[in-house]
Amino acid sequence: MNTILKLFFVLFFSCCVLACHNQTDRKTLSQAEKAREDSLKIALNLKPYQATKLIPRADSVVKSWPIYEELEIEVNRLENYTLQDVLSNISTLHSVVDSLQETIPKAVDTFPVISRVNVLNTKAKHLMLLSEKQRPKLRDIKKMAEEYPFEFNNLKIQLNEVFIVLPEFGN
Repeated sequence: MNTILKLFFVLFFSCCVLACHNQTDRKTLSQAEKAREDSLKIALNLKPYQATKLIPRADSVVKSWPIYEELEIEVNRLENYTLQDVLSNISTLHSVVDSLQETIPKAVDTFPVISRVNVLNTKAKHLMLLSEKQRPKLRDIKKMAEEYPFEFNNLKIQLNEVFIVLPEFGN
């Protein structure tokens, strides 16, 4: 009978230890979830750059390119985004830039412009892939989202360069 009583106490003690351990695991998990939620509320910190204004001829081309204007709206919205907003809108950004790639007007259908659009598309796809991971690396997503407006500005520079007329030098 004494052995049964000892066995009962050992089992009871083991159950208590396991219950406490599980409760500690839940607290740790809860703290991790809270930290993740707080991370998602962090606002993007866009890197400063000299914003490029389109010259009149480039501006007239993009005015008749509705997908470009949609992308510009999406990029401008990044200024007020939190990390959660980025995660929620990555698919929109990706679909807009994907459409942009397919609708480049003939007037600006040059290798440099196509290259810049490809960079934007690649970054949007990479953002999408990062966000679809089971445990997305929020730091990487934030960094890439913060660089996106700069890359869009580079597209604007290329659009302007299509219409720059270089002087001809005589021999």
